[in-house]
Amino acid sequence: MKRSIMCFLVFIFLFSCSSIFAENPLVVLDAKLEILSGQVKLTRVGSTKSDVISRSCQLYAGDLLETLKESKTVLTYTDGTTMRIKERTLVEVQPTSIRVFKGKTWYKFTKRGSEFRIETPSLVAGIRGTEFEVAVSSRKKTSVSVFEGAVIANSKVPGKGVLLTAGQAVSCDKNRTLSNKFNFNLEEMRADWSDKEWQSSAKTDINSIFINYLNFKNEFGENDPRTIEVKEALDKARSQEK
Repeated sequence: MKRSIMCFLVFIFLFSCSSIFAENPLVVLDAKLEILSGQVKLTRVGSTKSDVISRSCQLYAGDLLETLKESKTVLTYTDGTTMRIKERTLVEVQPTSIRVFKGKTWYKFTKRGSEFRIETPSLVAGIRGTEFEVAVSSRKKTSVSVFEGAVIANSKVPGKGVLLTAGQAVSCDKNRTLSNKFNFNLEEMRADWSDKEWQSSAKTDINSIFINYLNFKNEFGENDPRTIEVKEALDKARSQEK
Protein backbone atom coordinates (compact mmCIF):
# COMPACT_ATOMS: atom_id res chain seq x y z
CA MET A 1 0.00 0.00 0.00
CA LYS A 2 2.77 2.41 0.97
CA ARG A 3 4.60 1.59 -2.24
CA SER A 4 1.49 2.40 -4.29
CA ILE A 5 1.07 5.74 -2.52
CA MET A 6 4.75 6.57 -3.12
CA CYS A 7 4.49 5.74 -6.82
CA PHE A 8 1.38 7.89 -7.07
CA LEU A 9 3.14 10.85 -5.41
CA VAL A 10 6.13 10.48 -7.74
CA PHE A 11 3.79 10.44 -10.72
CA ILE A 12 2.05 13.62 -9.52
CA PHE A 13 5.42 15.33 -9.02
CA LEU A 14 6.68 14.42 -12.49
CA PHE A 15 3.38 15.45 -14.06
CA SER A 16 3.55 18.83 -12.28
CA CYS A 17 7.13 19.42 -13.44
CA SER A 18 6.30 18.54 -17.02
CA SER A 19 3.32 20.91 -16.91
CA ILE A 20 5.52 23.75 -15.65
CA PHE A 21 8.09 23.24 -18.40
CA ALA A 22 5.35 22.89 -21.01
CA GLU A 23 3.85 26.23 -19.93
CA ASN A 24 7.26 27.95 -19.71
CA PRO A 25 9.46 26.57 -22.50
CA LEU A 26 12.87 28.14 -23.07
CA VAL A 27 12.92 30.31 -26.17
CA VAL A 28 16.23 30.26 -28.02
CA LEU A 29 17.42 33.78 -28.81
CA ASP A 30 18.29 34.26 -32.49
CA ALA A 31 21.54 36.03 -31.63
CA LYS A 32 25.21 35.21 -31.22
CA LEU A 33 27.13 36.40 -28.17
CA GLU A 34 30.79 37.28 -28.78
CA ILE A 35 32.96 38.23 -25.81
CA LEU A 36 35.74 40.47 -27.11
CA SER A 37 37.51 40.94 -23.80
CA GLY A 38 37.04 40.05 -20.14
CA GLN A 39 34.01 38.10 -18.99
CA VAL A 40 30.24 38.16 -18.71
CA LYS A 41 28.13 37.12 -15.76
CA LEU A 42 25.27 35.05 -17.16
CA THR A 43 22.05 34.39 -15.23
CA ARG A 44 19.76 31.99 -17.05
CA VAL A 45 16.09 32.87 -17.35
CA GLY A 46 14.14 31.30 -14.49
CA SER A 47 17.28 30.80 -12.39
CA THR A 48 18.78 32.72 -9.47
CA LYS A 49 22.26 31.28 -9.99
CA SER A 50 24.86 33.04 -12.12
CA ASP A 51 27.99 31.88 -13.86
CA VAL A 52 30.92 33.83 -15.28
CA ILE A 53 31.73 33.01 -18.90
CA SER A 54 34.51 34.09 -21.26
CA ARG A 55 33.36 32.22 -24.39
CA SER A 56 30.32 32.35 -26.63
CA CYS A 57 27.28 30.30 -25.64
CA GLN A 58 23.63 29.80 -26.55
CA LEU A 59 21.30 32.47 -25.16
CA TYR A 60 17.62 32.25 -24.28
CA ALA A 61 14.92 34.92 -24.09
CA GLY A 62 15.02 36.42 -20.61
CA ASP A 63 18.70 35.72 -19.89
CA LEU A 64 20.56 38.39 -17.92
CA LEU A 65 24.01 39.48 -19.10
CA GLU A 66 26.36 41.60 -17.01
CA THR A 67 29.76 42.61 -18.37
CA LEU A 68 32.43 42.67 -15.68
CA LYS A 69 35.33 45.10 -15.20
CA GLU A 70 37.28 45.90 -18.39
CA SER A 71 34.99 43.61 -20.38
CA LYS A 72 33.06 44.18 -23.56
CA THR A 73 30.87 42.00 -25.70
CA VAL A 74 28.82 42.04 -28.89
CA LEU A 75 25.38 40.57 -29.53
CA THR A 76 24.60 39.96 -33.21
CA TYR A 77 21.11 38.90 -34.34
CA THR A 78 20.55 36.71 -37.39
CA ASP A 79 19.43 39.65 -39.52
CA GLY A 80 22.66 41.53 -38.80
CA THR A 81 21.33 43.80 -36.06
CA THR A 82 24.21 44.48 -33.67
CA MET A 83 24.36 45.44 -30.00
CA ARG A 84 27.65 46.42 -28.35
CA ILE A 85 27.89 46.30 -24.55
CA LYS A 86 30.53 48.11 -22.50
CA GLU A 87 31.94 47.08 -19.12
CA ARG A 88 29.76 46.99 -15.99
CA THR A 89 26.55 46.92 -18.00
CA LEU A 90 23.52 44.80 -17.08
CA VAL A 91 20.89 43.86 -19.69
CA GLU A 92 18.07 41.40 -20.21
CA VAL A 93 17.82 40.00 -23.74
CA GLN A 94 14.59 39.23 -25.59
CA PRO A 95 13.82 38.48 -29.27
CA THR A 96 12.24 41.91 -29.87
CA SER A 97 13.46 43.99 -26.96
CA ILE A 98 16.39 44.76 -24.67
CA ARG A 99 16.12 45.91 -21.06
CA VAL A 100 19.10 47.99 -19.92
CA PHE A 101 19.35 48.23 -16.13
CA LYS A 102 22.72 49.99 -16.00
CA GLY A 103 25.72 50.81 -18.19
CA LYS A 104 26.28 51.76 -21.83
CA THR A 105 25.02 50.01 -24.98
CA TRP A 106 25.17 50.79 -28.70
CA TYR A 107 22.87 49.54 -31.46
CA LYS A 108 22.94 49.28 -35.23
CA PHE A 109 19.74 48.02 -36.77
CA THR A 110 19.26 46.49 -40.19
CA LYS A 111 15.92 44.79 -40.87
CA ARG A 112 14.51 44.89 -37.36
CA GLY A 113 12.59 48.10 -36.86
CA SER A 114 9.41 49.33 -35.28
CA GLU A 115 8.69 46.05 -33.48
CA PHE A 116 11.94 46.26 -31.48
CA ARG A 117 12.33 48.49 -28.43
CA ILE A 118 14.87 49.35 -25.75
CA GLU A 119 13.65 49.68 -22.16
CA THR A 120 15.40 51.26 -19.17
CA PRO A 121 14.12 51.97 -15.63
CA SER A 122 12.72 55.31 -16.80
CA LEU A 123 12.42 55.29 -20.59
CA VAL A 124 11.32 53.30 -23.63
CA ALA A 125 13.01 53.87 -27.01
CA GLY A 126 11.13 53.00 -30.19
CA ILE A 127 13.31 52.22 -33.18
CA ARG A 128 12.94 54.24 -36.36
CA GLY A 129 16.58 54.53 -37.25
CA THR A 130 19.73 52.55 -37.34
CA GLU A 131 22.52 53.69 -35.03
CA PHE A 132 22.31 55.05 -31.47
CA GLU A 133 23.54 54.76 -27.88
CA VAL A 134 21.56 54.10 -24.69
CA ALA A 135 23.24 54.78 -21.34
CA VAL A 136 21.91 54.27 -17.81
CA SER A 137 23.84 55.85 -14.93
CA SER A 138 24.19 54.51 -11.39
CA ARG A 139 21.47 56.98 -10.40
CA LYS A 140 19.09 55.49 -12.99
CA LYS A 141 19.32 58.49 -15.32
CA THR A 142 18.91 57.40 -18.93
CA SER A 143 20.25 59.11 -22.04
CA VAL A 144 19.58 58.28 -25.69
CA SER A 145 21.95 59.65 -28.35
CA VAL A 146 21.25 59.10 -32.05
CA PHE A 147 24.13 58.74 -34.52
CA GLU A 148 22.11 57.88 -37.62
CA GLY A 149 18.41 57.61 -38.47
CA ALA A 150 15.76 58.41 -35.85
CA VAL A 151 14.55 57.16 -32.46
CA ILE A 152 11.40 57.99 -30.49
CA ALA A 153 12.07 58.29 -26.74
CA ASN A 154 9.11 57.94 -24.40
CA SER A 155 9.10 58.40 -20.64
CA LYS A 156 7.37 55.59 -18.75
CA VAL A 157 5.06 58.29 -17.40
CA PRO A 158 2.28 58.71 -20.00
CA GLY A 159 3.02 61.64 -22.26
CA LYS A 160 4.23 62.68 -25.67
CA GLY A 161 7.44 61.09 -26.93
CA VAL A 162 10.47 62.93 -28.31
CA LEU A 163 11.65 62.26 -31.87
CA LEU A 164 15.45 62.29 -32.12
CA THR A 165 17.48 62.46 -35.31
CA ALA A 166 21.25 62.27 -35.97
CA GLY A 167 23.23 64.43 -33.55
CA GLN A 168 20.35 64.78 -31.09
CA ALA A 169 19.96 63.33 -27.59
CA VAL A 170 17.54 63.33 -24.67
CA SER A 171 17.81 62.34 -21.03
CA CYS A 172 15.29 61.03 -18.52
CA ASP A 173 15.84 61.12 -14.75
CA LYS A 174 14.83 58.50 -12.17
CA ASN A 175 11.51 60.33 -11.73
CA ARG A 176 10.82 59.58 -15.39
CA THR A 177 10.91 63.22 -16.46
CA LEU A 178 12.12 63.74 -20.04
CA SER A 179 14.47 66.63 -20.80
CA ASN A 180 14.27 68.76 -23.91
CA LYS A 181 16.30 67.26 -26.75
CA PHE A 182 19.79 68.65 -27.17
CA ASN A 183 22.74 68.35 -29.56
CA PHE A 184 25.96 66.46 -28.81
CA ASN A 185 29.37 66.01 -30.44
CA LEU A 186 28.49 63.29 -32.91
CA GLU A 187 31.99 62.51 -34.18
CA GLU A 188 33.51 62.38 -30.71
CA MET A 189 30.89 59.95 -29.39
CA ARG A 190 30.93 57.86 -32.56
CA ALA A 191 34.69 57.34 -32.15
CA ASP A 192 33.98 55.66 -28.82
CA TRP A 193 31.99 52.97 -30.66
CA SER A 194 34.13 52.72 -33.80
CA ASP A 195 34.47 49.35 -35.53
CA LYS A 196 38.22 49.42 -34.88
CA GLU A 197 37.63 49.47 -31.13
CA TRP A 198 35.17 46.59 -31.34
CA GLN A 199 37.01 44.05 -33.45
CA SER A 200 37.65 40.62 -31.99
CA SER A 201 41.23 39.60 -31.37
CA ALA A 202 42.67 36.13 -31.04
CA LYS A 203 45.58 37.48 -29.05
CA THR A 204 45.48 36.78 -25.32
CA ASP A 205 47.92 38.81 -23.25
CA ILE A 206 48.85 38.68 -19.60
CA ASN A 207 46.81 41.78 -18.82
CA SER A 208 43.58 40.21 -20.08
CA ILE A 209 44.24 37.01 -18.11
CA PHE A 210 44.92 39.13 -15.03
CA ILE A 211 41.58 40.93 -15.47
CA ASN A 212 39.87 37.55 -15.82
CA TYR A 213 41.51 36.43 -12.58
CA LEU A 214 40.34 39.55 -10.73
CA ASN A 215 36.79 39.12 -12.02
CA PHE A 216 36.63 35.47 -10.93
CA LYS A 217 38.17 36.32 -7.56
CA ASN A 218 35.61 39.07 -6.93
CA GLU A 219 32.68 36.89 -8.01
CA PHE A 220 33.56 33.52 -6.47
CA GLY A 221 36.38 34.06 -4.00
CA GLU A 222 40.08 33.25 -4.07
CA ASN A 223 39.69 29.54 -3.27
CA ASP A 224 37.00 28.70 -5.82
CA PRO A 225 38.16 26.10 -8.40
CA ARG A 226 37.35 28.48 -11.26
CA THR A 227 39.46 31.22 -9.72
CA ILE A 228 42.32 28.81 -9.08
CA GLU A 229 42.20 27.62 -12.71
CA VAL A 230 42.52 31.18 -14.03
CA LYS A 231 45.29 31.92 -11.51
CA GLU A 232 47.23 28.90 -12.81
CA ALA A 233 46.80 30.18 -16.39
CA LEU A 234 48.08 33.58 -15.25
CA ASP A 235 51.14 32.07 -13.54
CA LYS A 236 51.86 29.99 -16.64
CA ALA A 237 51.63 33.02 -18.96
CA ARG A 238 53.93 35.00 -16.69
CA SER A 239 56.51 32.20 -16.58
CA GLN A 240 56.51 31.89 -20.38
CA GLU A 241 57.16 35.60 -20.79
CA LYS A 242 60.37 35.47 -18.69
